[in-house]
Amino acid sequence: MSTHPLYTKKVLPNGVTLLTVPIPTALSITMSVFVKAGSRYETKPVNGISHFLEHLHFKGTKKFPTAKKLSEIVDSIGGEFNANTGKEHTQYFIRASSEHLPLITEVLTDLVQQPLFNEKEIEREKGVIIEEINMYKDNPQIHIESLFEETMWPQTPLGWDIAGTAEVIRAIKKQDIVNYRKQWYQPSNIIIAVAGKFDQAQLEREIEALWSKLPGKAVGRIRPANDRQAAPILAVQNKQTEQAHMMVGFKGLDYDDKRNPELQILSAVLGGGMSSRLFIQIRERRGLAYYVGSSMNNYLDTGNFYVRAGLKVASAPEALEVILSELRKVREQGISTRELNKAKEYIKGKVVLAMEDPHGTLDWYLTQAAFAKKIETPKEAFAKLEKVTGDQVQALAAQLFQKKSLVAAVIGPFADKSVFERRLKL
Repeated sequence: MSTHPLYTKKVLPNGVTLLTVPIPTALSITMSVFVKAGSRYETKPVNGISHFLEHLHFKGTKKFPTAKKLSEIVDSIGGEFNANTGKEHTQYFIRASSEHLPLITEVLTDLVQQPLFNEKEIEREKGVIIEEINMYKDNPQIHIESLFEETMWPQTPLGWDIAGTAEVIRAIKKQDIVNYRKQWYQPSNIIIAVAGKFDQAQLEREIEALWSKLPGKAVGRIRPANDRQAAPILAVQNKQTEQAHMMVGFKGLDYDDKRNPELQILSAVLGGGMSSRLFIQIRERRGLAYYVGSSMNNYLDTGNFYVRAGLKVASAPEALEVILSELRKVREQGISTRELNKAKEYIKGKVVLAMEDPHGTLDWYLTQAAFAKKIETPKEAFAKLEKVTGDQVQALAAQLFQKKSLVAAVIGPFADKSVFERRLKL
């Protein structure tokens, strides 16, 4: 058990982790059951099963046998009830007034431990998932991210679409779902996390009573990401759209890489906010885009950095040139002291704002408890951020922003991809 003034992490004998973040002044509480398994943990014949399983948990449990009964019980306390699936996780959560924690605990426990998996519900939900897949494909602003990561990590689970394909979803059987759950929904892979106002001792007793008797077995390993790349890769999806959507980026850093503060600063300087380099150059000076920004993803053994933009169709090739020009500038000339200091304050400000809400606070600690070797408080993270120098940021840019490592994805009415190919110069 590790105890800190801001959080407590306790591992039950069977491997279930309880992470608690007390916020005595909060009126609400967030509870999450977080499973360290997502689309990256799948095999090709069942790609999309993590997300499908997330949906099916809401279709009825032993105590609440229908979707209606489950949603009614949370609606009756004015709570928010939801879930999400990523490449490396599936998360179920309820947010409500702190007085309802016992009920929240009961519902989430039953949801994850006692799903019914009714055959009719499984078949009915396939239609819902397929419509969700169609919705993402019809929305290029969302679909561009899937295309980008598929291009960056081809033929590996990390590059697969989280929702899967309609063909695979149609073919999934109940036994596939049961087998996947048995493989990954093991106590050692589960974190129960709570943030808000609660009684620590009482909560520990409840969680131990409900979760400690679950038998556990070892979970498998994920397939490592394939980061090898010898030349720039470009994917262009020719689609009739009113706006072109583009992502340009490179492999990045895993959760535990010590250079993450440098990459955060690099991202903030290039595309964080309305005074960033890319926003000024692409939107304000040239009027090429409605939205443009940069960001980063960390994964267990890799990551990525990317620039994302929604562009005038005719201006998309020019925008690619400008983006690459800005990346080249920061690589060759670095950043100013003023930009460095502004980026540090920008990052700290965004963290502080997110953590005003118990849900944001929980996300901060939960992500680290799940994927990093050590949990850092915001204060500790800010101290590392403050030590970063402009030279370190430039050195990282020089290491990451190499032509051979470049990945670009574009969705729009472009039958001829050569208009982009000839501009892939860094």
